[in-house]
Amino acid sequence: MANDIIELHTGQFSSVLITINSSSLVAIKKALTNKVKKSPLFFQNVPVIVQFNPFLQKMDLLKLQQLLAEFGINLIGVSNWQNNLEKELVLSYNLPALGKSTSLDEIMTQFRYVPPKIVRENVTAGQVIYAKNCDLIIHGDVAQGAEVAADGNIHIYGKLQGRAMAGVNADSAGSSECAVYTQYLDAEFLSVCKRFVYKSQIPIDYLLQAVRIEAQNNALAYQYI
Repeated sequence: MANDIIELHTGQFSSVLITINSSSLVAIKKALTNKVKKSPLFFQNVPVIVQFNPFLQKMDLLKLQQLLAEFGINLIGVSNWQNNLEKELVLSYNLPALGKSTSLDEIMTQFRYVPPKIVRENVTAGQVIYAKNCDLIIHGDVAQGAEVAADGNIHIYGKLQGRAMAGVNADSAGSSECAVYTQYLDAEFLSVCKRFVYKSQIPIDYLLQAVRIEAQNNALAYQYI
């Protein structure tokens, strides 16, 4: 129904298509909260494609992606997005930008989905967590002396005070599509696709802030969330 903030559609490949009918992140969060209350495991380890009502205002893709990840929603692509998102952002986040005529089942036959590793607690000093061939999502803090690593992206919904390494197996001369997301950047060491910095090298303006860190050329680039 068009009156619903979000609509869910399932495909035959254990996938979900979400239609978004509001550009308000607050409204979307409330709608998702209600969906999860009814079925807590509905989105767990399920690949999701988001399509947009064409009459919505422009949306902040990064904030939307972060919001979806809070609910364990693994965004793998966007559809009917042309009126709602900036093309450059869609491509920079390495999300398939699908046409209006592309069906969800057609997408999934070509997509090899690997669910993320999800940690629902703080990572304490001395702990080492590695997400092989997938993203890592941490619902908690990464303490000083702790180490988290992933072959894909790292999402930290808490403080990053330890070491974080995304894109561990990336080609140092090639792919730079991974990123580290954190709500509070205070890392001892950061590495994305084999470009790395120590805490003393992180630009001071980004410390203690919510930040996205990605590799650009031979360095790391920072963006406020």
